[in-house]
Amino acid sequence: MSTTRERSEARLLVPSLMFIALVVAAVASLGAPLITSVATTFHVALNSAQWTLTIALLSGAVATPFLGRLGAGPHRRATILATLAVVVVGSALTVLPLPFAWLLVGRAAQGG
Repeated sequence: MSTTRERSEARLLVPSLMFIALVVAAVASLGAPLITSVATTFHVALNSAQWTLTIALLSGAVATPFLGRLGAGPHRRATILATLAVVVVGSALTVLPLPFAWLLVGRAAQGG
């Protein structure tokens, strides 16, 4: 019985990872055209608004080795679900009308 479940999970692993990669890539790249709007809306300098892109890429680069290590072990499912939860929370933080610092926190969570 457990071998059937393991085969089913193994079959769903690659499509799940591809979906996660597409979601993270889309979320990370959607902010580029909005930098000037972010700077205007939050009344921050353009240099500060560019951090909305940079922080997502930076947190992704830092999180990737850790998530890869955790995902390669026995906690693969929990790692994937926790990562998706963090991305969803980050997405919620970016759409809420909060101060600029919370937007950066949300973007950092989206990159992880």
